[in-house]
Amino acid sequence: MQFAASAQSRSERLAEYVYYFASDSLHGRAAGGAGAIKARDYIVERYKECGVKPFFNGDFLVHFQKKGNQYTDVVGLIEGNELKDEYIVLGAHYDHLGIKHGKIYPGADDNASGSAALIEVARELCARQGDLKRSVIIAAFDAEEIGLYGSEYLAEFLDTVIGIEHIKLMMSIDMVGWYGKSGKLIMEGVATIKDGKSLLKEPAERNAIKLKLKDFENSAFTATDTEGFAKKQVPTLAVTTGLKSPYHKPEDKADLIDYEGLDKVSGYIADLAAISASDPAFAASGKVAPKHLGKAPLFQGGVIGSLGSASLHFPSASMTSDAAMDYSGGLVGCLNMGMAGVQVQALFEQASSRFPALDEPLGHPQTFSQRALTVPAYLMIRSDSSSNVFFAGFGGYYSHVFSHSFSSTAPEWKLKPDQGGLAMVFGVQVGNILMQWDMRWQLGSAFEAPQPVRMRKASYITLGWLF
Repeated sequence: MQFAASAQSRSERLAEYVYYFASDSLHGRAAGGAGAIKARDYIVERYKECGVKPFFNGDFLVHFQKKGNQYTDVVGLIEGNELKDEYIVLGAHYDHLGIKHGKIYPGADDNASGSAALIEVARELCARQGDLKRSVIIAAFDAEEIGLYGSEYLAEFLDTVIGIEHIKLMMSIDMVGWYGKSGKLIMEGVATIKDGKSLLKEPAERNAIKLKLKDFENSAFTATDTEGFAKKQVPTLAVTTGLKSPYHKPEDKADLIDYEGLDKVSGYIADLAAISASDPAFAASGKVAPKHLGKAPLFQGGVIGSLGSASLHFPSASMTSDAAMDYSGGLVGCLNMGMAGVQVQALFEQASSRFPALDEPLGHPQTFSQRALTVPAYLMIRSDSSSNVFFAGFGGYYSHVFSHSFSSTAPEWKLKPDQGGLAMVFGVQVGNILMQWDMRWQLGSAFEAPQPVRMRKASYITLGWLF
């Protein structure tokens, strides 16, 4: 598909760009490869058409080395007026996966769509340059797919050249070509901007865009080009229509892109960028996503669930009963103090164990179950002070048993309602996700004397989500 260079429709221009970026002739735009170089040079020509100026030393190309290879960001400038020494950064990566197993991965949505939108947003901002108080940096990133290298390098480069404190906002435009199927434009990082929700909603109404606003980027398994800036506490917005497209597959082709939706998204981003660049009161909120903090927050709370097994131990008989299913769920709180910490849980717990029935020792075993409110507490040792850590903890627990039952003939054993013992935990935290192995050993008997001492032992796999 090819449109004349004089095409006036923004939707037509967007389609022309996407079809070029996703064409077989670019071989999937592998980072640093010949196809990516063609895409890079194409972006430079479009910048010049739009009126974007080179950002640094009269050159659009900012080269950098990573693991012995050279990559290139394409960085332009639309100079502002009264506040021209303050900057808004708009970015989109232009690289993709290249060729794998003989198949081209064209990357139409990921991220030809974002690269195309970036060019048209730049065109719109150049036309409105007289209204811009702040300057706008237009950045097409290389090497995103292999590790966010282009955006991370640019964040460091800009910190050196202009000072990171002069960057008031960074927006990453990544996979914005499926608005029709998604039905919404997702904006992550709204809470990093003062009055962010109000700021984003007004241009959305003007462009008939439905938004899904998220306070922070919080996925531990995904990242975009905001990361290098967010870790320097720059307010960031990750802009996407989501994961509806066949991204990272050979089927991610230009004919599947929703060009009417991409046109609306481009208009919205241009309006939002113009507002951010023109409003002297635009400011950071001071809030940073937990995943982007250099260290874990002092306090984190969340929810957890556990699945495991528990058994009764009879020390005098050197016998341990068969384990049965044990589950629990509730709340968790973490106090993070560098490489030390405290974890406290409050759980509803259902615990069971099996042992021979008193009236039929050689027959089917009976099941003992108890339901309790359990509070484990641990002193923690952490591998470092970040939100991505290995940890180990030792402490104790208290359980208040509020009901219990036997599956067959109930022995005349009086259960102790208040129980406790030692506890140990090993695990890993990845961003907001908590994965750990909990173990508990009861001290003292679960039942009143004169019954033989019976102590519960339990082990759990626990998953949690921290807010």
